[in-house]
Amino acid sequence: MFYIDQTTPSFLQARDEHYTNIRYVIKKKLLGKRFIEAHPKGLDKRIDQVTGIHSTIAAFLNDETNLKDLLIGTPDILNQFKRRFTGKKAVASIKALIRYDAFIDKSIDKTFGFYNGYHLAENLGIQTCIYCNRLYTHTIITENREFIARPTFDHWFPKSSYPLLALSFYNLVPSCNVCNSSVKGASSYALKDIFHPYLKHAEAAKLMSFKFSYTLEDHLEAKSKIVSGNDFTTNSIRAMKLKEIYAGHLNEIRELIYLKKAYSASYITSLNSILKLTLSTDEIYRLAFGVYLDDDQLNKRPLSKLKKDVLAELGIIP
Repeated sequence: MFYIDQTTPSFLQARDEHYTNIRYVIKKKLLGKRFIEAHPKGLDKRIDQVTGIHSTIAAFLNDETNLKDLLIGTPDILNQFKRRFTGKKAVASIKALIRYDAFIDKSIDKTFGFYNGYHLAENLGIQTCIYCNRLYTHTIITENREFIARPTFDHWFPKSSYPLLALSFYNLVPSCNVCNSSVKGASSYALKDIFHPYLKHAEAAKLMSFKFSYTLEDHLEAKSKIVSGNDFTTNSIRAMKLKEIYAGHLNEIRELIYLKKAYSASYITSLNSILKLTLSTDEIYRLAFGVYLDDDQLNKRPLSKLKKDVLAELGIIP
């Protein structure tokens, strides 16, 4: 489980583009021709007004502060909104205005053709599942803007229970299908209890802290295990079934143990001269073991944290 860096220019641009485009769609649906702002991408795009919207929903979304908080408010803010409207008529209006199914529709002639889930995924550039780090989550859009592949988006606050948050930026967590659909699904958790990749609690006891290790009876019976640093981490690992998921990665553990026997420290340090290249320490270990040394880079390749932690325990990497 990785926290997403929210300070990079690319992240801030992704957040702001999400707000600008989704705000435009919602305002057009609410106000129709009365909303006269230019299209954010300069397009001549017709978006029809939705009639019959409940007055309380219209008033809430027409308030610019509310709308901004809803679309790009942090998880703490979204937590305050999740039970804001519960009446049947209000919920029906929310579902008519805030449509995740339209947002993930690949058809360019639909409402979100100019900005949809593929654009958001491309802007975020998350390369492996933020929860399990087992599978690539590359976004693939061709030169002709054909949408091929992207990560799924986990609604940390389930959209089935909280439809108001269905298009909230900080409620769209890029993840693999296994973690999103098979593991987490529509489960609802409290922010104080379970990891959210966009929320770092101030208390150390509420921060993710764990490392992968292994048990070894003989070289054919190596198994992974996860060592948790606090109860918050333990609960998060249990919720996302990481122990069960990683139980299937026995071969990777065994291969790392074989590497311990195959590579000596002198071999690693001599790679520069063997390859006749000038490589950084990080590049040497990435070449030899396919793993980054920098924790901030671990989410670029599947199983990077598992490999780094076990290699460190084996004494192969510092």
